[in-house]
Amino acid sequence: MMYNKMTSRLALTSLWREIPMGLRCVACLRLCPVLILMITVCGAPLGLARTPDTIPLAPLPDQSVWSEAYKARQGAVYEARARSLGLQKAFAGDPAKTAAMDAYDAHFYFLDLDLDPSVNILTATVAMAATVVADSLTEAELHLDNGMLVSATRAGGVAVAWTHGFDLLDVTLDRTYLQGESFTIEVDYAGNPAGDYFGWSSYNGAPLIWTLSEPYGAREWWPCKDLNSDKADSVAVDVTVPDSLVVAGNGLLMGTDTPEPGKTTYHWRERHPIATYLVSATAHPYTLIEDTYTGLLGETMPLQHYVVADKVAEATAGYAPTADMIHTFALAYGEYPFLDEKYGHAHFLWGGGMEHQTCSSMGFNYYNQTFVAHELAHQWFGDNITCADFHHIWLNEGFATWSEAYWLEQSQGELAYKGRMNQQKYLGAGSVYVYDVSNFNGIFNYWTTYAKASWVVHMLRHVMGESDFFAALADYRAAYGDSSATTEQFQAVCEQVSGLDLGQFMSQWIYGEYYPQYGISWTKTPVGPNWRVDLRIKQTQTNAGLFSMPLDIRVTTPLGDEAFVVQNQDEVQWYHFMVAHEPEDVLVDPDAWVLCEQTDLGISGVVAPAAEVSLLGAVPNPFNPRTSIRLSLPTAQEVGLVIYDLAGRRVRDLAPGLLSAGEHDVLWDGRDQTGREAASGTYFVRMTAGETHAVNRLTLVR
Repeated sequence: MMYNKMTSRLALTSLWREIPMGLRCVACLRLCPVLILMITVCGAPLGLARTPDTIPLAPLPDQSVWSEAYKARQGAVYEARARSLGLQKAFAGDPAKTAAMDAYDAHFYFLDLDLDPSVNILTATVAMAATVVADSLTEAELHLDNGMLVSATRAGGVAVAWTHGFDLLDVTLDRTYLQGESFTIEVDYAGNPAGDYFGWSSYNGAPLIWTLSEPYGAREWWPCKDLNSDKADSVAVDVTVPDSLVVAGNGLLMGTDTPEPGKTTYHWRERHPIATYLVSATAHPYTLIEDTYTGLLGETMPLQHYVVADKVAEATAGYAPTADMIHTFALAYGEYPFLDEKYGHAHFLWGGGMEHQTCSSMGFNYYNQTFVAHELAHQWFGDNITCADFHHIWLNEGFATWSEAYWLEQSQGELAYKGRMNQQKYLGAGSVYVYDVSNFNGIFNYWTTYAKASWVVHMLRHVMGESDFFAALADYRAAYGDSSATTEQFQAVCEQVSGLDLGQFMSQWIYGEYYPQYGISWTKTPVGPNWRVDLRIKQTQTNAGLFSMPLDIRVTTPLGDEAFVVQNQDEVQWYHFMVAHEPEDVLVDPDAWVLCEQTDLGISGVVAPAAEVSLLGAVPNPFNPRTSIRLSLPTAQEVGLVIYDLAGRRVRDLAPGLLSAGEHDVLWDGRDQTGREAASGTYFVRMTAGETHAVNRLTLVR
C-alpha cells in the first residue's frame, strides 16, 4: 500500500487495533497525546518553513581524515579512532542536561525532513509530545545547534514565541501545564548541518547523505531533548529526497509517496523506545540486499542491507553471516529486541560503523565478521539498553567489543575466543569509567572504552560463573530493556543474581586504573607418598593499589593436572596445595581470565622441610606503608604474630593461625587493631609457634 498523509489515519487505526483490548485503557493514558500528535502531523499540513536565502552554507566536512589506508582487522579499533577524529567539534559548555529539561518527559518525536543535496540544505519540521513531571510548566527547553535557523514554533497547534541561543531552544507553551499533563510542540527550521554529525557526501557521482549523532550530534540537525536518560517511546521520520535516492532509516518503512514531481518521501516508523543519538537517515541510489532471520520461536524478520552499487558482491558475502550472528546472540542475550521490525545495514561515507537502531550505518569497505558482530551486538547493548549517559559508555562498547570474541567462540571455538581477547588486552593507564564526558577522545578511547571494558565483561563472566553471568544479562535486559542504565544498576543486577559483593571488582576495574602485576614463585616438597606445593604470589605493581581477584591455579604432573582456586588480595600471599604426584609446573591464571602481567621470580625448586621455627625478618625494613614478615616452619602448626610499640603496648594482632610447613610471608599494613595508621617509629613483631618465641625489630617511616 502506498503510504501517504491521506491514509495515515487508517495506518494509525491499524496500529491501535494491534493493542489487546484489555490493555487499551492503560495504553490510552500514555498514547493518546502521541496518537493525537501523529494524526495532526500526518493528517494535516504543518507548514514546513522553506529555506530563506539568507541561510549561510557551512563548508562541507573534510573527508581527508578517512582517506588514509587503515586495516580493518579489528573493527572496534578503527571505529573508536574514527569517532574520536571525527568528533573534534569544540563543545561550548556542559553537554549534560539542563535543569529545565528535568521538567518534562519526551515520549514521541515526528521528524519531517526535506533534504536538498543540490544546495546542502535541510528544511524540516520536528514535533514532540511530552508529559510534564514538574509541578507545572510554561516553557519547554530543547537542544538545537545555533547553526539551525528557526522560523516558527507552535504549542498545542498555536503559534508561540521562542528563544534560541547557546545551542538551546526555549519554546513558550500555549498555557501553563500541570504535572501529569501532556503537551505538543512543533518547530519549523532550516539550515546546513554539514559537519561531524551530518554528511552531504557523494559517491560515484551521486549524493550520499548520512547522519551520525553519537554522542551529542542529534541536536546538530534536529531539535530534541538530547539525553540518553529520556528515550522517546517511538519516533516517526519522514524524509523527502530527489526521486533518484533511496532512504534507509530506523524501524519499518511504512511506504513512500510523491509530494511533487521529482521528489519521493519515505515514511519510516520506529515503534520501540529509542535514544536521540540512534535516530538516523541515509540517502543514496542504494541497491537493496534482502535476507531473512528466523527467530527462536519461528518468527521471521527481514534483513535489509542498503549498499552502494559497486559493493554489492562484497556486501552480499560480508553480511551473509548476519542471520547466524543474530541467532547466536539471541541464544545468549535473549531474542533480538526489534524482532517485529528488521535489522540491516546502510552504507555511508565514514570510516567505521554506527549502531543506529535496526539499521547500522557501515563504511562500505568493512565486512570483517567481528566488525559486523560488534554493531549487531549493540542492538542489545547500546540500543535496547542504552548507557544512561556517556560516563557509562562501557556498558555499550564493552559488551559490543566482548561480543566480537563471543561470536568467534561460538562460530570457531575457544581458541578463537582467547585469541580475540588477547588482541584486546590493554595493559595501561586510564579508567573504563569516563570522568570527563566533554572530551570526545576520552569517550571513544579504544583502549579503555572498548578493549579494557571488554576485559571487564570477560573477567565478570569467570568471576560470576557461566550460568550466573548469562542469567544476570537476562535480568539486566528485563529490568532496563527499552530504557537506560548506569554501572551501579548493572552491578546491582549482577549481585542479586550471583550473591557476590562486586563493589571491589567495579571499583578497581571500572573506576580505577591499571591492573595487577603478579610475581610468581613456588616450591615442591615430598610429604610421604604425596607432594606439597607452596605457591607465593606477590603483587608488584607500583602505579595502582592492591587488586582483589579469584585466581585459577593449575598444578601440572606427569599423570594429569590438578586445579585449585584461590582468592588473592594482599601484597604477598602464600598458598599450599597437596597433590598426588610430583609437580612439573604451577600455572597461575592458565586460561587468561584476569587482565594482568606475570613475572617468574625464579626461586622455585624442591626443598626440604625447615629444620626449626624461624622468624626470618621483614622486607622492606624500614618500610612505608606496609611490610612482609617472613617466617619458616618445620611442620604445620598454629602461629601467633603480634606487633608491639616501644612502650610494650599491643598495636596489632596479625593472627595468621594454622600454617603449613615451609616459608610464609605475613603482611602488616602499618595499621593498628582499629584500622588507624600507626605513627612513625620503632615496633617489634613477636612470633609464637608452639614453645618457640622470636622477636624482630621493625621501623615504620611515614
